[in-house]
Amino acid sequence: MSTLSNNHYNQCIECKKKNNQIEEYDKIISNLRAKVISAQDELLLAQKEIIEYQRLLNLKRINYINSVSNLNGNNSDQCHISSEQRDLVNKDRFKLFFGNIIPPITRNVLIDHIETAFGRVIEYHKDPVSPFAFINFADASGYNAALNQGSIRIKGVNVRIEVLRSRKF
Repeated sequence: MSTLSNNHYNQCIECKKKNNQIEEYDKIISNLRAKVISAQDELLLAQKEIIEYQRLLNLKRINYINSVSNLNGNNSDQCHISSEQRDLVNKDRFKLFFGNIIPPITRNVLIDHIETAFGRVIEYHKDPVSPFAFINFADASGYNAALNQGSIRIKGVNVRIEVLRSRKF
């Protein structure tokens, strides 16, 4: 009988050790979760700052385009870009990059969703093999609404919305 008591005592000590080990692991996991949440909060703040900087850069770009458009085209000393380049910039004035365009998202689904959420789409371009599209809005309000949103969920897919990267002329 004393052997049975010793076995039970040893098992209880092992149980206590296991419980202590589990509690230590729970503390470690809780600390890691807190760090992940903190990192996610920092990432969200950084993403909001990026969106705000992109919006400000775009406003400056629009102001620049407007000022160039208002210049007298006959005075070549004032205008530093060619008319072809100005037309290209004006054409892309309200164009945004939409990334992660994958099935089940189709052209019609994407355009319908974007027009419902942001405003009228006047141009759509997507290479058949690339997972992204370029969408040109009819006006600044749709463009700014989409850019400020930063992303949109369509048919369970998170679609990124970004300003176009600058082209080299």
